Amino acid sequence: MKVQRISAEFRSQASAFGLGSALGALALRAIQRVIDIKVLRALCMSVVAPTFMELPVGMCADFLDDDTLRCMASEAKYDLTPEFLGEALSKGDECYGIVDGDQPAAYGWYAHSPTLLSDGLRVQFDPAYVYMYKGLTLDAYRGRRLHAIGMTRALAAYQARGYKGLVTYIEADNLTSLKSARRTGYVDFGRIFIIRILGRYVTLRTPGCADFAFDVAPTPVSTP
Repeated sequence: MKVQRISAEFRSQASAFGLGSALGALALRAIQRVIDIKVLRALCMSVVAPTFMELPVGMCADFLDDDTLRCMASEAKYDLTPEFLGEALSKGDECYGIVDGDQPAAYGWYAHSPTLLSDGLRVQFDPAYVYMYKGLTLDAYRGRRLHAIGMTRALAAYQARGYKGLVTYIEADNLTSLKSARRTGYVDFGRIFIIRILGRYVTLRTPGCADFAFDVAPTPVSTP
């Protein structure tokens, strides 16, 4: 049954994303059964696509204020813990949201400084760009491209402030998200390999990442 499931998934991905992408994702998952490794595709968006600037009727969009974010943190559906919120706001991160009436329907977070990726690792990047992370669309609003609209409008807002564009990453075997990001206007500029050996991380990046100073590095150890 497991072989049949893998075969069905492969055929589905090959049909949706092409044979090469499906083979790459399958090979990566096979390697991950042996080695603790992640492969991140690094992406940049610097061109505002007019297609994704228009909001659905009745909705508005802007950076969300602290009071709104704290109210959202009290509702599990928004996946915003008080701890996350406190850390993000303390380092100057911003949340761009799309609101339907008085209900936030979708959001994305944007950072101007190195940002935690996982325990012991953080993402760093050229400060001429803004790092996009942690996007969410409520289930009731899925299928309306609110994530793409929010990122595009946030890009326009940041470029008006003088930033060059947005950078982000997507795991290499997440073919659905990669396709969606490229449709929105993101372009690939490199890959980062994260390997965990005996509890320690080793990271490698392809040359294209250097142009954006994009990297994953160990979190500095704080001293007492």
